[in-house]
Order: sequence, then C-alpha cells, then structure tokens
Amino acid sequence: MDFQERTLIQLGEKKIFDENGESVALSSLWEEERVVLVFMRHFG
Repeated sequence: MDFQERTLIQLGEKKIFDENGESVALSSLWEEERVVLVFMRHFG
C-alpha cells in the first residue's frame, strides 16, 4: 500500500456531520461516486 492509499484510508475514517447533523465517516461521501474535497480555513 502506498502513501496515497494510506492517506485516503486514514482520511476516510474521520467523522464529519452530514446535512442532518448526524456523524458519518468522511469516506461515505465517495462510496458511490468521485468527489472533490476542498478544505477552507477562515482567519479573523
């Protein structure tokens, strides 16, 4: 397993909140189709 695969697995295990406020695994977003993730940070 290479670095990219390990990173994707580790990232997919992280929990986020869905549109209903329920905790789900991040990997649930790409189970059925490809996605683009954008991480933004707000300063101020």
